[in-house]
Amino acid sequence: MLKLARCAGRVSVLKGFVFICIVAAGTKTLAQQWPLFRGDPAGSGAVKEELPSDLDLLWEKRFDETEFQSGAAIYDGVIYIGDADGAVRALNLADGELIWEKKFDTFFITTPSVRDDTIYFGDTDGVLRALEAKTGKSKWEYTTGAEQETGPNFYKDRLLVTSYDGSLTALEADTGKEIWKHTIDEPIQCGPTLAGSLTFLGGCDESLHVIDVESGEPVQEPLPLFSPTGSTPSVSNGIVFVPTSSGEIVAYNPKEREPLWRFYDSRLASEFKRVSVAVAEGLVVATSRNKRVFALDAKTGKVRWQAPLRKRSDASPLIAGQSVFVVAADGRVLRFDLKTGKELWMMELKPTFTASPAAADGKLVVASKRGVVYCFGKR
Repeated sequence: MLKLARCAGRVSVLKGFVFICIVAAGTKTLAQQWPLFRGDPAGSGAVKEELPSDLDLLWEKRFDETEFQSGAAIYDGVIYIGDADGAVRALNLADGELIWEKKFDTFFITTPSVRDDTIYFGDTDGVLRALEAKTGKSKWEYTTGAEQETGPNFYKDRLLVTSYDGSLTALEADTGKEIWKHTIDEPIQCGPTLAGSLTFLGGCDESLHVIDVESGEPVQEPLPLFSPTGSTPSVSNGIVFVPTSSGEIVAYNPKEREPLWRFYDSRLASEFKRVSVAVAEGLVVATSRNKRVFALDAKTGKVRWQAPLRKRSDASPLIAGQSVFVVAADGRVLRFDLKTGKELWMMELKPTFTASPAAADGKLVVASKRGVVYCFGKR
């Protein structure tokens, strides 16, 4: 099985500036789509619409002798997902029926990114593929210097692609032509998060980089994260939230030189390994390897609630309306009240999960390390 190298790193600071968030590209609302790893370009991991109160297991689709290490994208009623044995699949969201399947001699540990009639997939050989969404037919390929561990983000007619060689590259979405490339001294395991024309990028160099998307140039000196990170940042109401491998969550208001707050509690978060937070309603929700899901006040970093898990969670949480959804290593899918942390619903499945959940069209989609895709909704 594929093993990924770990981060090691370094530091620095930033001057103030103002930015505004943008919404995901496409013609439908985010409630109808989940086109990126964290749902939208800002990495919120959240949709405003509530899922049905009592979720049923609508269907499950099993694929033998493989596993899903990353989650699905959902677009126009179709689920797109790649597995650890190099297969890319399109499934009907309504019933799980296979629409098409295409196999490559590689591994996929990234969530695909989808816009209009194209899906974009990065693999562990560093190849980014653009495929026709309806058929899986190849449109173009671009090769980075190392494996891609998170899917690309969209900015206007561009793709932003990160790679383990420490590069952030802007490509023409239609052609794959390189526009610019920015490189840091250490590996990048996270995806680029967007706010206006700025992208925020965490690195193994213990820094949060702020890059102008138009030029590919840094806005100012990087902000210190005090530890390496493989987590994709989240942006909400002008604040950037980044989990780190030391078990901290660091929050920055980019107008200030110092962090807005730094959260650390050894009981709640021993390590954040490539998981991101979900942000909504003034709360920052996190899962950890310390068998907890918890919510922090977005302005202060103070713990608002915490709830125990029987096993750790290696997947990022999802917020839908006033609910938090978490998948855990013991195969349980759980729902918590966003404001109180009260457990509202639970479904116990056998497999282990590392892939983060996705939500669209009133349905919750999760994929397991035993090669099964599950869809929950209301019958």
